[in-house]
Amino acid sequence: MHGWVLRSASGYTKRANSVNPLYGTEGSGLQVTDQIRLAEQYYEDAGLKPVFKITPFIQPADLDDILAERGYSVVEPSSVRVLDLERLPAPKIEYSVHVQEELNEEWLEVFAELTALTAEKRSTLRRMLSSSLLKQGYALLLKDGIPTACGLGIIQHGYIGLYDIVTAPAHRRQGMAEQLLLGLLQWGKEQGASDSFLQVVLANQGASALYDKLGFKEIYQYWYRVRS
Repeated sequence: MHGWVLRSASGYTKRANSVNPLYGTEGSGLQVTDQIRLAEQYYEDAGLKPVFKITPFIQPADLDDILAERGYSVVEPSSVRVLDLERLPAPKIEYSVHVQEELNEEWLEVFAELTALTAEKRSTLRRMLSSSLLKQGYALLLKDGIPTACGLGIIQHGYIGLYDIVTAPAHRRQGMAEQLLLGLLQWGKEQGASDSFLQVVLANQGASALYDKLGFKEIYQYWYRVRS
């Protein structure tokens, strides 16, 4: 919409249900406030709360201030980080990590259980992942044959993006997430990826510490503006 991408996926995550103001509105004949109202109407018609993703690259540059004046609050400040895979250490063999390149019900079942997904959100996730044309790797970490952690890697332009990394609460602080990530990153290297990126909510200190340990470096931060 005049340089803004409006994403919607039945309310599954803010990332997939938010305005991404990638380019300016010059030439559209609209004021920024008119553009905001159009975006708000789009999400209201979809039964969703209007959400804007704010990065250092938004257009117009003062959009964050404009939204604040309209009563939008800051939600989930996050960090985007990257890692050169050149010196990636080999994963340990204490646990078994399996990566499958097709979406399967076992992975969906584990992820839904670990994140307490509703049946509706699980269906939405299945549709989102099934519609992607990018190469995907669905990782499960097994302890004594039982899945205790899972994650998703997506290959694009020489990068492997990491998503949906989660460990069962009873098995946290045992190094499982680290081994899952190393296994998934090793799979990415085998697919030709030379770098990795991820996004982590700043409040998630445990995950941030793990990514620091693996060598991920922040390149920018972003947050969401949600109308109160």
